[in-house]
Amino acid sequence: MRTYHRTPQQRDRRFARVRRTTQSVLIGSGVASGVLVGYAASTAKPLVPVRPPTTATATTPTTTTTPATGSASTVYTPPTTAPVTTSTTCYTTPSGTTVCY
Repeated sequence: MRTYHRTPQQRDRRFARVRRTTQSVLIGSGVASGVLVGYAASTAKPLVPVRPPTTATATTPTTTTTPATGSASTVYTPPTTAPVTTSTTCYTTPSGTTVCY
């Protein structure tokens, strides 16, 4: 049976090779994950409103005074009704789903 004897220099060179290989794998995986994250971030769709929110409007009642047979009387005019819309905001998610609040 034969035994192998390595000198301390041979052992140190072998450890140095393993260390360089380990560092290369670690740095390569870090660079690859950075590239993947950058690619995913650049292709992601941001949340974009589908339409701008609308605002509600209101009117106030008016009163007018008209002379009637020598005495002043007040005539009430009801307010005109304006459509009051609620503000709805819609967003599109990166997967393409539309969400409205």
